[in-house]
Amino acid sequence: MKFRTLLIIFLIAAAATSCNYVFAQANVSENESVTLYVNAQSGSDSDPGTYSRPLKTIQAAVAKALINNSHGAGTRIQVAPGVYHELVNIGYSYGMTGAPITIEASTTGTAIIDAADVLTGIRSDGNGLYTARWKDDVYPCALPPGWPTDLPPITERREMLFVNGVPLTQVLSPEQGRAGTFWINQQYGTVDIWAPTGIDLNTAQVEIANRAQTLTVQGRSNMVFRGLVFQHAASCMNQSGVEVFSSRNILFDHVQATWNNWSGLDISGSSYITVQYSIGSYNGGAGLSGFHDLYSLFQSNETDYNNWRGGMGGLYDFSQSGTKLMGMHSAQVLGQLAYNNLAQGLWFDTDNEDVTINDAILSGSLLSNLQLEASQGPITLENSSLCSAGEDGVVATDAENVTMTGNHFYNNGGTVPFLNGQLYLAGAPDGRYFTDWQTGQTLHTTNSNMKLEGNTLTSVGPQQFVFNTYLSGTQWDEFVNSLQSGNNHWSNSSQPTDFIVQYGRHENLSGWQNVTGQDLSSYWVSYIAAPWNCAPPRPAYPDFNVYAHNSAAFLPAYYMGGGHVAINIGVNSFDFGLVQLSVKGLPAGVSAYFSRSSLYSGISVLTLKATTWAKWETVPVTVFAVSGSRVHTVTFSVAVRPS
Repeated sequence: MKFRTLLIIFLIAAAATSCNYVFAQANVSENESVTLYVNAQSGSDSDPGTYSRPLKTIQAAVAKALINNSHGAGTRIQVAPGVYHELVNIGYSYGMTGAPITIEASTTGTAIIDAADVLTGIRSDGNGLYTARWKDDVYPCALPPGWPTDLPPITERREMLFVNGVPLTQVLSPEQGRAGTFWINQQYGTVDIWAPTGIDLNTAQVEIANRAQTLTVQGRSNMVFRGLVFQHAASCMNQSGVEVFSSRNILFDHVQATWNNWSGLDISGSSYITVQYSIGSYNGGAGLSGFHDLYSLFQSNETDYNNWRGGMGGLYDFSQSGTKLMGMHSAQVLGQLAYNNLAQGLWFDTDNEDVTINDAILSGSLLSNLQLEASQGPITLENSSLCSAGEDGVVATDAENVTMTGNHFYNNGGTVPFLNGQLYLAGAPDGRYFTDWQTGQTLHTTNSNMKLEGNTLTSVGPQQFVFNTYLSGTQWDEFVNSLQSGNNHWSNSSQPTDFIVQYGRHENLSGWQNVTGQDLSSYWVSYIAAPWNCAPPRPAYPDFNVYAHNSAAFLPAYYMGGGHVAINIGVNSFDFGLVQLSVKGLPAGVSAYFSRSSLYSGISVLTLKATTWAKWETVPVTVFAVSGSRVHTVTFSVAVRPS
């Protein structure tokens, strides 16, 4: 940690004194004098790395490139199409220079760095069950500090198994096994696989995740990664398959980070960073993330359908998001796309300043499409569309100096009873205190100095509101006395009293104007159509999800009252097909039924009832959602309380 801290200080000082960088982004001069070739099929690491005699592994090419770098020569590494089962590690080296290193796919999207290996020795046990020997070296990791300690064990696991590239769902006992699932028997060192219907595992390609990362970069500068795919990393909670630490002038261009156990790509403690035209989708946690970075550009990236691992245990917060950025100073997020994430779409969390978000489309997030939390700002959101979130279009939580101009907010809210505003205001009673990582100064923020100009905010139905908050007292006064708002269009065809202000009062536009003294130049419109760009595109990977959502970041248990409890189970099929629901893990004396056991999308109410002789205990209950050979689960705790 001391090395990283010193290196971060060095990087910041270098950035502040350099005259070579004008823009808040990477600027690598790719003038490499040496080209190395890598080919997983025809290469050998004993070869020189020429076109006719390529190397076999990317790591072997990196070793040669680092030697070239120490002599002041840049290197371009051309990676042929293929799957590279390796961890590429690029660390600080003695005598390193600023000579650039580029690692690129010869054809974009065809060079795959894979943290899984092919599973061999698979035998059939009959009835679609197969078994193979496998030593589990990716067992559960410790929980991150401050996280809930009572998470369902499935969220802490990181084993992943793929059949012909399709992920199977992990279960924690053989009794839960069914077609499309697998179970790790750590005691005997085996993996049991219930093959998807119609698949013979003797002829299929079966891969199992064996490494926590695909790429690590530490203490480097002037590097480019282009056209590569990073997948199947068995990363721990709050960690990433691709991790860049304490580095400077790093460019990721047209890369993909998909199907990793937790986050896809993370950059921390670094400066002059660009991630562009890249994809971070179908990851178990966040798609893309950053922490304590200076001068960053995220441009034209897409992060969809993330947080499947967190969702298996009802964990929809705590570092999950399509893109999760924390402590970003001087950052731009331009042209960001985020669809149907099982968490937030885009989240700026704590100590963010000088941030611009422009031309984003954030749609279908289970929680907020955009969360702005505990930040000093300024933060500007402009020319963006935020649509169809389960909670809010934007939630501002003790975020100061936020400006929103020219945006469309449409159909956000309704999944959670009270988090249902196109714009939602939240915060702690005394605001938030945190330390500016760059200056060491203690900062205190509230929801103050917000500016709303030229936005369209449209609620759909009586369960949504154009503005909503639970704040009152000093926090409300600081917000309303510093608010600047005008030239906005507000709309809900179902109800005109669509503003919720302090003490839960419902107001129409006139009442809002009287309370705030703002929006005198704004209009109430009876009907506004959905923005044309709200609808998500067809999924790149056909699938569905299931969730048990609640009003908390994580609910330790659902408590029975009077011997029963009703739990909302949500399904999003994304046109995949009909989903069948069932439940496992019920203790003796407890029965269950669904209001709808088959549905395409929507809510099914799971009601659990306990007899008078049921045991007073807290038990894990797992809901299985099955469509064809695809299986998804969500596990939560139920406190059985007989009447």
